[in-house]
Amino acid sequence: MSLEKVPSFLVNLFEAEMNGNDTHSYRFNSFLLDVAERQLFHDHKAVQLTPKAFDVLVYLVGHGGHLVEKDELMNACWPDSFVDEVNIPRTIHTLRRTLGEDDNGNKFIETVPTKGYRFVAKVNVAREQPEQKSTNGKQDISAVVENFAETVFHIPPSVTDEPVSKQRHPTRIILFTVGFLSAVFLIFLLSFNFQSASSVNPNDIKSIAVLPLKPLTAENRDSIYELGIADSLILKLSSAKNLIVRELSATRQYADIEQDAIAAGREQKVDYVLASNYQIADGKIRITSQLINVESGLVEDVFKVEQENSSIFSIQDAVAANIGGSLLKRLNREPNNHLAKRYTSNEEAYRLYLLGTTMADKRGRKNAEKAIEYFEQAVKLDPNYAPAYAGMANARTGMAFTGRDDAREQYLKAKSAIETALALDDNLAESHTYSGEIKWVCEWDFAGAEREHKRAIELNPNSSAAHRMYALYLSSMGRFDDAIAEIKTAVDLEPALALNHRIYGGTLVYARRYDEAIARLKQTLEMDPDFIEAYHWIIGAYEGKDDDDQAFEWFVKLEIKADEEADEIQAWKTVYARSGWRGVDERLFEQAKEAEKNGKPNYTQMANLSVDLVQPEQAIAYLEKAMGKRQWGTVFLNVTPHYDSLRLDPRFDDLVRRVGLK
Repeated sequence: MSLEKVPSFLVNLFEAEMNGNDTHSYRFNSFLLDVAERQLFHDHKAVQLTPKAFDVLVYLVGHGGHLVEKDELMNACWPDSFVDEVNIPRTIHTLRRTLGEDDNGNKFIETVPTKGYRFVAKVNVAREQPEQKSTNGKQDISAVVENFAETVFHIPPSVTDEPVSKQRHPTRIILFTVGFLSAVFLIFLLSFNFQSASSVNPNDIKSIAVLPLKPLTAENRDSIYELGIADSLILKLSSAKNLIVRELSATRQYADIEQDAIAAGREQKVDYVLASNYQIADGKIRITSQLINVESGLVEDVFKVEQENSSIFSIQDAVAANIGGSLLKRLNREPNNHLAKRYTSNEEAYRLYLLGTTMADKRGRKNAEKAIEYFEQAVKLDPNYAPAYAGMANARTGMAFTGRDDAREQYLKAKSAIETALALDDNLAESHTYSGEIKWVCEWDFAGAEREHKRAIELNPNSSAAHRMYALYLSSMGRFDDAIAEIKTAVDLEPALALNHRIYGGTLVYARRYDEAIARLKQTLEMDPDFIEAYHWIIGAYEGKDDDDQAFEWFVKLEIKADEEADEIQAWKTVYARSGWRGVDERLFEQAKEAEKNGKPNYTQMANLSVDLVQPEQAIAYLEKAMGKRQWGTVFLNVTPHYDSLRLDPRFDDLVRRVGLK
């Protein structure tokens, strides 16, 4: 590696430092960027940045207020042409997440479409005299060499532990240092590549997340390339022994062009990330994939394939065979000849299926309705498309969960869809998962539900959804230890999914382990601050602890998150100040009755509020209605803390018996 390959602005900084010139730092907003010490501080606290992210920030801040084009930034911070241009938006994304927003809610780094980036905050340069670290008044060069090695080559400081002779000419020292470290790095690289095939023990369990593909340019993005090719790679890798592969449902969220691959890998708690980009030009599609070691942050290998841009399925097969096969060999896993099981030969049906699963994963009634539209269009194009029927069932059970009056109707439609899916393919794991849910919630066939959940896990033990749904079933049966074991498995398989953590917290509430539940639910909200359900469960946990003040504090947070008007929030505070938690329950009950009049009854909620208001007969009447509508809460009669005061009532005992829980 020549001196020209080293970021020139870093070389200049080293020369200035070694010549005894003033070093400097940058101040912007409440940040201090100490260039000499390679540290970023926020309100006097150190902020962790990767070496490359630090380089980019220094360059942008040093050119504050001016456009820095992508090529300029690439040449300055990534002088080695081996690195792909996609590293720039990933690093910018990381910096934006780290820096946050200024006092006016603006980002510090502005994107200039198709051009580059501009650091927009006001920057002040603070100049300081360098520390005197040696007896002759000049800076100890070993510290510079060590910092240089760690920054440019990512070589641990131990490489430069040997004393370095002090020279009179700083430029010669830098040239010697660069040459020496280049040689060390070259030897390290050759040794690494030579041993790479055998360095991964095939008996060691490794994990990998395959991210959605990213276009080199944002124009003409297409989910069928970004999700479909990732899906085929996931299937190819999933059959390998001792390799845990995150499902597409876990990695779909990382489709943002500026997503930091290493950050995604850390969230997913995997050993490796496969980050890929694609470019369509001249009738061909070119795909480049980088195997990134999450712990070290290093790109360990690069795989490329070029294919005629004709059929998406032929592209998937080529990528799975070439990149997938090469990756398995690189990880010392036994290659296989599996290709994606399509279930359809209709590419448009496949596209609609991908869109449907994306919407279904987003939660909420409107998203579920849109998902059903996509699935219905898919099965019109291909009436034998089993996964689309299974997806439709999942979306309809999601709509039933919202507590509307049509829950029973949605379950019946879901049952019809799942029966079709199972008739088309009895070996589809998700079909058995959703079948188990229907047998459990709608049909109260608990033995049949457990058989279906176990069958789903048998077919796909790496399915987070299968373990999650089985955990819910076990929780409703009061088998809390088994339920916690299952939801822990779901969390391990999909650690970045807030829903898994919410269900974990809910299971702990049912088990009356309130403090643990609160901690888990707060963690859920750290992951997804907009997860409304988690607020409800935290409130319930504090109610279980008889801590009304904390319950109300979280109730107010919920109202704020739900964008309630300030006058409405003040009204709740007035009610609580005057009448305590009972006053809150009374007002909630009145609102629930209004919702019932408007055709949106939630009888389970009304039963819970009736218990709180010491109206047992009214509570049982609403539970009777909830049972008739097959609302979700009825299968949890035996474990819901709200009903503890009803357990000696013969009428409640009769409800439990009729559901089949006794």
